[in-house]
Amino acid sequence: MAKIRNIMAAIYCRLSRDDGGDSESNSIGNQREQLTRYALEHGFAVYGEYVDDGVSGTTFERPSFKRMITDIEDGKIGIVLCKDLSRLGRNNALVAYYTEIFFINHNVRLICVNDSIDTSIGDNDIMPFKSVINEYYAKDISKKIRSARRTQALRGDFYGSLAPYGYIKNPENRHKLIVDSEAAEIVKQMFQMAADGHGVCYIRRTLYNARILIPSAYRLYIHGLKGGIVDENCPYDWSVSAIRGILANRVYVGDIVNHRQSTKSFKNRHYVRHPESEQIIVANMHESIVEQDLFERVQQIMKIKRRDHPRKTPNIFAGLLVCADCGSHLTFHASERSIDKAGTFVCNKYRHNSRHAADSKCTIHSVAYKTLYDLALQQLNALLAANLTEEGVLRKIEEKRAANADAKRNFDNQKNRDKLKQRDQELRLIIRNILEKNALGEISQATFADLYGGYNAEQEAIATKLKVLEANEIAVENDRINTKRFAEILQKYTAAKELSREILLDLIEKIVVHEATGDYQHRNRQQVIEFHYRFVGNLRGEELLIV
Repeated sequence: MAKIRNIMAAIYCRLSRDDGGDSESNSIGNQREQLTRYALEHGFAVYGEYVDDGVSGTTFERPSFKRMITDIEDGKIGIVLCKDLSRLGRNNALVAYYTEIFFINHNVRLICVNDSIDTSIGDNDIMPFKSVINEYYAKDISKKIRSARRTQALRGDFYGSLAPYGYIKNPENRHKLIVDSEAAEIVKQMFQMAADGHGVCYIRRTLYNARILIPSAYRLYIHGLKGGIVDENCPYDWSVSAIRGILANRVYVGDIVNHRQSTKSFKNRHYVRHPESEQIIVANMHESIVEQDLFERVQQIMKIKRRDHPRKTPNIFAGLLVCADCGSHLTFHASERSIDKAGTFVCNKYRHNSRHAADSKCTIHSVAYKTLYDLALQQLNALLAANLTEEGVLRKIEEKRAANADAKRNFDNQKNRDKLKQRDQELRLIIRNILEKNALGEISQATFADLYGGYNAEQEAIATKLKVLEANEIAVENDRINTKRFAEILQKYTAAKELSREILLDLIEKIVVHEATGDYQHRNRQQVIEFHYRFVGNLRGEELLIV
């Protein structure tokens, strides 16, 4: 076996995008032809060919490479032929391991034809340097690809391999999306079902009963595109994750969201999910399928964990009540014999710890369903009766802020910012001047340190103030956008005789329940309830006291 091993050669070929502009000369066909000819000319018997096409050289988790390593360990191969060292890999640490440890321990001869590397003869001191250069090349290519992708993302280009369900790629520009009318109707129905309060499992059953093809089956059977697994016996079996993914995707309001995830580094191919604050979102890049308000309502509903009461009494306040002290949601409690709308909301964290009072992390924060219902109806009708316009809502917001001295804004932002910028420019000139004088020896080191420290501190303080003013201006603009949206929602409703889940979700973001003081027995019970409306928060200058 040892004698055979010494003459049996493995031809290893690899190609991927980290080979940049050399991809044509490095094609698998060219590599195979060159190495086969080399083996024939030198009398090497070829045991097998190992080809990794489209796999980066920065990773050694390659199917054919691992198969070749197994054959080496089994004693079947004594020579490894590569076109050059970069074909073996572009990760310097791992290339060093295989060339300086693994191959030597297994008596394997490495020959890189174009690099004139042959570990059995000659001086191969150049090999480590070539390995470093190969890794740097991969790093540089990776950086350029990331930069190009970021430019695409900021431009609002879509660069996924498959268009989202409900869209197809524009034939004239593959980075733009156009609506696929047939699938778009299904998307609209899904959002409407979610907005009507139906859960994901209900939507899944509805789609299955209507024999609606899952996205991968739809692409395959309607558009002839492969992507995802398709069970030919049941192409209507929607997964819960697929439905949730569609309902949470901003692409359906016309936005492009890029930079959702990225690899840890050019050598580590594991993906890291980025929070929404780090994603690149470009609005209004294509025709929307669902309206913005409907999308946001669905997002709000999806955050709510719904638990139906045993009597199946619908809880229209589900997910809206928040404990003022611990931030937990309040849950509804009533016996099965209770009449409709009888029962009480209590803090969920208190409920879980109430059996161990000493360990309880919160207090009860209880409020009767009927009390809350009557109060909410009163508040919403008062809001609707006011017939607030966009200006009226904005005025109420400013009145609320004015009541809090810490929240007052300086509306002379532009004047202050101009003064600060002017002083910043003066400081730049002053600092440059004292730097020059210090370099020329015209001022002592102590004087320089004192002056530089003072001016630098003032400059940093100005930078902080400018950030605050800029944040204030952004907040003012956001207020105007949000008040406009809230005023538009108000126009949908008139005075209500009874509450519905729809009106609550449309108008209210949350209802904050404080712990009550006093008690019913002494008729001095009081409780603060705050109504926070969507987009605009709590519009009242005072809080509500429930007796």
